[in-house]
Amino acid sequence: MITPMTLQQAIQLAPSIGATRADINPANTYQFISTRETLEQVIDNGWTIVGASAAGKALSAQHRVTLVRNEDLENVNGEGLLRMELFNSHNKTKRFMTAIAYFKWACSNGLIAAYGPAESIRTKHRFSDSRLEAIMTKIQEASQYYPQILGMIESFKQRRLSDVEQMDYAKYAILGRYLYRQNPPKVLGDIEKMAQRLLTVRREEDNGDTAWQVYNRVQENVVRGIEGITRPLRGYDDHIRVNRLLWKGTELALTSSNDHFKNGLTSLLLKNKKKKAVVQVN
Repeated sequence: MITPMTLQQAIQLAPSIGATRADINPANTYQFISTRETLEQVIDNGWTIVGASAAGKALSAQHRVTLVRNEDLENVNGEGLLRMELFNSHNKTKRFMTAIAYFKWACSNGLIAAYGPAESIRTKHRFSDSRLEAIMTKIQEASQYYPQILGMIESFKQRRLSDVEQMDYAKYAILGRYLYRQNPPKVLGDIEKMAQRLLTVRREEDNGDTAWQVYNRVQENVVRGIEGITRPLRGYDDHIRVNRLLWKGTELALTSSNDHFKNGLTSLLLKNKKKKAVVQVN
């Protein structure tokens, strides 16, 4: 269920949205980026806030705001809705960034798409007279890619994954989940069992072998966690990183299959690992 809220209601949920200054001793090049001022312009440009959260009540805390275009709210239909996720902090712990996400009515996890300009709408807190204007331009440009993303989802629904491909994808998700760890957790010792559990169906509409169904249930199980297998994702950075990795893996299924698909997943992991170690989908 989508529930619109005012900017003031969002600030009540996440006080750092309304911060008026940085909570650090900034360097000469640091520029405070006001989430509140950004949202005021976004709202004036035809967007509505439908969600807000923060990692604590401090005015410097990392925070997340979910936005939906007014025209999309007025024409809600189908199984979900595209939205924009905005992230920021005021203590140099998080760059200002946005990402395109897909809200599925039956699931509140949010599927963050790694697509086109959505990956580049991030900015350091560095001085620039036209920073806010540039941010607004990027947000408007990103929303123009909505039709392509919806088209991609339809393609996911047509691609069927074999049992082996589903297991390869689930293993990829597990390894991607723990890319940040210098030493893999002990639970990875039985990756076959973990992969099978990630493929567990939570709701009937995700029961099937299409890339879209497999993606949805693996994503939900990774985000929410599975008792005795893996913990839920907590930090915003992990949500973004893992969601984008899963989206890219699903995209790969449209252009490759069998061993080529498996090898492609390994290549994606290597790129995201940034050469820290060799990771392979076995």
